[in-house]
Amino acid sequence: MRPETLNIATCQFPISGDMDRNAEYVQGYMRQAAAKGANIVHFPETALSGYAGSCPEYGVDVFDVPSFRGYDWERLRDRTREIMGLSRELGIWVILGSTHYLDQSNKPLNCLYLISDGGTIRNRYDKRTCTPGDLKVYSPGSRSVTFTLKGFKCGLLICADSGNPPLYQDYQQKGVRVLFHAYYNARFNGPIPNDTYIVPEARAKAREYGMWIFANNSSARHSCWATFIAGPDGQFKKLRRHQAGILYQELRPADLPGNARFAAGTPSRHPRAMNGRSAP
Repeated sequence: MRPETLNIATCQFPISGDMDRNAEYVQGYMRQAAAKGANIVHFPETALSGYAGSCPEYGVDVFDVPSFRGYDWERLRDRTREIMGLSRELGIWVILGSTHYLDQSNKPLNCLYLISDGGTIRNRYDKRTCTPGDLKVYSPGSRSVTFTLKGFKCGLLICADSGNPPLYQDYQQKGVRVLFHAYYNARFNGPIPNDTYIVPEARAKAREYGMWIFANNSSARHSCWATFIAGPDGQFKKLRRHQAGILYQELRPADLPGNARFAAGTPSRHPRAMNGRSAP
């Protein structure tokens, strides 16, 4: 019998503060992914809502959303419900970057909705590692989120979570072998340090933690890097920077390494091992 496969689509487009336009991209890529036989389609950080963070150290006071004061939460809910309905119609799972309302007294959450192929929200991951610009407008999250799809244990992270190694270690210990990492690293005035280190850092993590990493991004200029897929065995592919697009990967059980990447063994307690000055 042919081993079960997990067919994954990960996307990029020029995310903006126009949630209706964002929703058009999301729904269009959902249809394309379903037509290609994908089981799940993955969108970037704040793909639907637009990003309200700032990055003053690189000359960006606001990215897409000037403020959540007066923000049209009901419109966001309507667009989200439409996407949920389409996921049910197409029979495809969706990882949707958006913003989750709490109440008038608390800042919202920068989140990923995990929407099932039946059109329901199965879980929600909230960004835990927030930048100083994020903290002006978002509340940090507090929990990891895992799910199993077609036998593959999956986890979710958002953007600056990549700078928090314990989050990767936690997912590795939970048995995650497919990590969906949604980013928004775009709309800068030009190159910043992220252009240089994010991709090699993720490739190293894929090897170190024994995971497939799906790292997508906004394609708006200037985007620090293009959406890519990094495998634990060194496999790597990416889209073209600053161009909307969708990237596919088929995973089989044989593509996933075991939990133990290296065997440390039991340290020797022999007297000559314990004596750092012993003669050869």
